[in-house]
Amino acid sequence: MAARRIAASSVDWAAIASRVPEGQKALFNAFKGKSDGYLRRVLTLPAELPKINFAAYKSRIAVPGMVDAFEKQYSALQIPYPPDTHSSQVDEMQKQAAVETETFVKESEARIAMLQAELADWEKMIPYEQMTMEEMVETFPDKTVNVENPTLWPHEPEDQPGYVAKEGAEA
Repeated sequence: MAARRIAASSVDWAAIASRVPEGQKALFNAFKGKSDGYLRRVLTLPAELPKINFAAYKSRIAVPGMVDAFEKQYSALQIPYPPDTHSSQVDEMQKQAAVETETFVKESEARIAMLQAELADWEKMIPYEQMTMEEMVETFPDKTVNVENPTLWPHEPEDQPGYVAKEGAEA
């Protein structure tokens, strides 16, 4: 009987073990060992209350009705199996995680496609060491010197001819 109750909530250890990183195998094996120990202890317990021979007690106990009262109370005793109140929450969390995972996978595939296109552009490009200045300006317009409005080294605004400091700034 206990085996039937536990079988409904059994754990797929092989599926979990396939997801455990190498560095955490020892922790996983210790956890599995503890869980198996708990399972063995539960399986040793009887599924039903033990049968008591009340006739033997009736012959030995002189108080009238005492054994009958105990027998009535013992037969009325029902120990309920705890209800499963968390499976629905776990299922809901699993569905939510599946949706989040699917969204992440789609976003990642879009990023991968964008980065592969960018990589293809970089692979088609002439190596930086072999570029001429014209090819450099054409390929990286934001990283090259502005030919129409050249600047002097170190190319900071305050080092250029005709620079006027803003009010409140140190000159």
